[in-house]
Amino acid sequence: MSQHDGTFEQAAERALAALGADPSTEALDAWADPIGAAQGLAALESGREVAVVRAAFDLSSTGGAQGPDPAAPSWIRVVKGSPDIRLCSAEATCETRKVARVVVEAAPLPDGSEGAIARVSLALDRKGAPGAKLLVAEAWARSEETAIGRVRGFAAKLARALSAPASLPADAGGDEAEGAGSEEASIQGVSARSLARFALRSEGPRLVLRDFDSRGPKEGALLHLVIGLAFAGAAAFAWTMFARAGGEPGASGSAVWFAWLGGSALLTLAAVAFLGVARFALQYKAGSAPLVAIGAGKVTVAPWVARTGALMTAPEGRFGAGIDFAEVGAVTVQPRKGLHAVEVATDHGAIDALLIGDRAVAEHLARALGRAIDDMRPAGGGPSARQRFRMRAGSSAKPPQAAAVAAK
Repeated sequence: MSQHDGTFEQAAERALAALGADPSTEALDAWADPIGAAQGLAALESGREVAVVRAAFDLSSTGGAQGPDPAAPSWIRVVKGSPDIRLCSAEATCETRKVARVVVEAAPLPDGSEGAIARVSLALDRKGAPGAKLLVAEAWARSEETAIGRVRGFAAKLARALSAPASLPADAGGDEAEGAGSEEASIQGVSARSLARFALRSEGPRLVLRDFDSRGPKEGALLHLVIGLAFAGAAAFAWTMFARAGGEPGASGSAVWFAWLGGSALLTLAAVAFLGVARFALQYKAGSAPLVAIGAGKVTVAPWVARTGALMTAPEGRFGAGIDFAEVGAVTVQPRKGLHAVEVATDHGAIDALLIGDRAVAEHLARALGRAIDDMRPAGGGPSARQRFRMRAGSSAKPPQAAAVAAK
């Protein structure tokens, strides 16, 4: 949970400038908020001529115990009535492509659990990669109907804005079919510059909120190195004192001997631990870090990460084990010493997913995370195994009189 130092923001400004867009204007994020993005596209039908939308090509799957290596999202500029889009990568490399069709596709959830993922892609002309598709929206949900309902309105409005044909699901009826889109959208007014840093999208078998302005483990590498070296120095001193004690417990100095031995061993273990963390952190290659991973029935804050920045799909993270959907409550924004924390309420206590100075961005991401968790939470799901154990333990702990009163 790093603090924004502006490095990625500057890169985003260059990419947006190359796109011909104003970084301070609103951008549409249909991965995190397809409903709000659909409302944003409605402005093109009431006089506005240009919209800026986040987009990305699919990530290359690596399989195994980790997700694909991350890649910063690109931007596209949509001009009302034209199928030609301007596509700019995070490195400000731009090209003009023609949209042949807007496609909505649904598939089972990649994490293997019950549910579906709906994606909105732009099928591009054959310039460059044949049949290339540009992902512009997606939604994970416990049912295909819910997932499609999240993105259908955005897909229909985008197709009209681009004057391009659309391949919508059979039950869409060629209309927005508001359905899930009738609820309130995420907070509006998030600028493209502020939005650029974060992305909520699929990374292999998980839905991941990623911070592209974080160096991940490398941010604490120097601190861990200094602490490790301090422990190593203390351990060296302790072993020296132990050696001076004679190497064997004497009849009158056994307590001192054991004290130096135990202290030397503990200081050595601490030095090895901190230096090991520093070693991994210094080898971290990516310029981003996953903040939250959702999938396989769990929410994991600060998930484990490979040196390339890829998410490790193990159900544990740096803050402990992943938390079952049944044990996750609301996602809210809380004040933290002049900053704003996106806080995930759980049965085990609240966890801060990220800390940022821009409240609008914090509200946007909190709303997106909360919606994703609610959409994937099993309908009518009862308490988790851990909650049932607690209820049984609490029931058995009641005194006989209280149990008799409860029975009445």
